[in-house]
Amino acid sequence: SQAERCNEIIVTMTDQDAEANGSPSRERANLLADGSGSGGGLVEMFVPTSPGRGLHHDDDLNEDKHMLSDHFELEDGDSFYSDDGSDLSLEIDGGGDPHGMAVGSATPTQVAINIFISFVGAGLLGLPYAFSRSGWLLGSLSLCAVSSTNVYAMLLLVKCRKRLERQGITGIKGYGDVGREVMGPWGEVLVNVCLVISQAGFATAYLIFIGANIQKVTNGMASRALIIYACVPLLSLLVQFRNMKTLSPFSLIADVANVLGFSCVLFQDFEYYTHDDNIEAVDFRGLIYVTSVCIYSLEGVGLILPLESSCADREGFPRLLKQTITGITILMAVFGTCGYVAFGNQTISPISLNLKGESAAFVQVALCLALYLTYPIMMFPVSDVLENLFLSDSSKPPRRYCPSRTVRVMIVLVTATIAYSLPNFGKFLELVGASICTLLGFILPCYFHLRVFGRKEMKMWELLFNLFIIVVAVFFAFVGTIDAIMKLLEDDDEVIEGNLEL
Repeated sequence: SQAERCNEIIVTMTDQDAEANGSPSRERANLLADGSGSGGGLVEMFVPTSPGRGLHHDDDLNEDKHMLSDHFELEDGDSFYSDDGSDLSLEIDGGGDPHGMAVGSATPTQVAINIFISFVGAGLLGLPYAFSRSGWLLGSLSLCAVSSTNVYAMLLLVKCRKRLERQGITGIKGYGDVGREVMGPWGEVLVNVCLVISQAGFATAYLIFIGANIQKVTNGMASRALIIYACVPLLSLLVQFRNMKTLSPFSLIADVANVLGFSCVLFQDFEYYTHDDNIEAVDFRGLIYVTSVCIYSLEGVGLILPLESSCADREGFPRLLKQTITGITILMAVFGTCGYVAFGNQTISPISLNLKGESAAFVQVALCLALYLTYPIMMFPVSDVLENLFLSDSSKPPRRYCPSRTVRVMIVLVTATIAYSLPNFGKFLELVGASICTLLGFILPCYFHLRVFGRKEMKMWELLFNLFIIVVAVFFAFVGTIDAIMKLLEDDDEVIEGNLEL
């Protein structure tokens, strides 16, 4: 996922003033009526009879104004300004929806571009190998199933926010805010912790990718340990930036390098079709793996609420999201199928390791540069959340300045160490996709929807479908995580053209 990299674009187009960016109003008494149904037992605990039953409103909740409720929100003072110094954010006086929620100014084209940037990332490079494990047809069908369910779950969060807005609850800017309203303070903590882990997992995957590709570019002259830990000093400096605007030039360079690299990989897939391998259409032995990688590749649920807020036409957002994700899904299916067809049984993860010739090194370096410059943007919310977890609010600058820098450096060192310890790119994608991404993308949105609306306001098919998704997702998360861990513990001793399978 590249969700965090379009953070600054979204913030500049989201119509939020100090009230929308501040803490939610504490005066919420009786905004959500308790249900009067007599249901009980496990079903009643899980799905309330009436909407809003069981939702939490802790008036004593000490909300940390610096805590990011999602992996794209900024600390106070991190607003953006144009070159002439004027604030690019919009004034909401006289603007907004009937429920008081700020309305953005982004056109459908701008929102579609932001969605594309958010969802097309490093996971795309792992799809060809995933398709080689499951077959191109089963892989494509799995991708479509994950994509459709993912869109459904993301739109559930939008429905939850609109429902809460109708009840007078404002200030719901991100995924974590919905968790707080549904489950109380611990709900927000759960969502934020999961987002932090997922972001750190994505950043770790970047370092795994860089280590593998630079090692191939140097023909093995540089060890993986040397390459990965050589990334630490500069990354330790880049993660010190506390304003996303400062990182925007790096994001632009990364976007250009990414588009260039992905395009070259796709075009070279046709050039390297020289094998006689049998191209499998269906192989159910790879179903768990390909599903996990598809979930990883399409992760972006945390960005949906800010994207929806940025729209000038919020009512048209669901249709726009469906259309854009459909296009992205087709692109991913073509990319995965072409990569598998081009290299057959020799397909590696990431596919950039399969490239040969004079242009191969250029493509690999371009992709490494893109992910390297994306790393500090990916880790921006991770550093912020962990600082507020380990550093007391009483530690004000300059007393907090040095410990804060130390925390950020330690985060880089930890991700580098994990990347070195788990060199298999594809298996690491499976682990992150099956565990955290499944929880964030499917289980929590469906659960929140059940709690916010209740059985009385939900159609029977919605209730059953949500429960079905939760049950299947929980089962898959358990089986997929166990499968990924077992594979990670295996020795990666298979050699393909002199390179370890990654």
